[in-house]
Amino acid sequence: MRGHDALPVSWSNFDAGIHLFTAACDLSQDLSLFPGLEVALDYWARKKSGYLMPGRQDIDPIEMPEFLSRVALVDVLRNPLRFRYRVCGTGVCHFHPGDTTGLWVEDLHPTPYGDVLHEQYFDVVRTRRPAMHLNILDSHECYRSYAHLVLPLSRNRETVDMIMSVDSIAQDKAEMMELLADLQRRAGIEPGSPSLRERTARRRLAVGGE
Repeated sequence: MRGHDALPVSWSNFDAGIHLFTAACDLSQDLSLFPGLEVALDYWARKKSGYLMPGRQDIDPIEMPEFLSRVALVDVLRNPLRFRYRVCGTGVCHFHPGDTTGLWVEDLHPTPYGDVLHEQYFDVVRTRRPAMHLNILDSHECYRSYAHLVLPLSRNRETVDMIMSVDSIAQDKAEMMELLADLQRRAGIEPGSPSLRERTARRRLAVGGE
């Protein structure tokens, strides 16, 4: 999966009973669902000062009170390309395993989730442009959903050496389902298709009669 363009919408089913859905959102029409992310994108755009992107040196936590707790800073290391969390705010989506500071993205659990984030970060490094994704994880134990904005940073304004990720305020809420339904339509998935939770429930009944 790594090193290749991510599909706009992808489903994965795993033997452990985990379903992962990820979709690339359209910033021009989906960002308005999440005002907290609009503020973050506006801040990033102001700080780039006419360059392709700002650098970490341009970002001041004091200037980000509206979304600072939902920010993760991710170091970009090359040869091979890897991503490591430098800072992780207390409001970052709670299906991360607690504080991810110092963790490699590839070490996140479940492993396919780490692979998805790696691909999303890789795409921003490649394009040097902001991106937004909807991520949904559904398993026997939990259901998690959130949108996040992925913003490139570069000390020399050319080569991405850090990523600033900002999670949505709305998590596991109706906004997620509204966006999910719209993304399904765009991907040619029938809007009435069973949700991840319904699919999981049906599998439980089929396998164990729970």
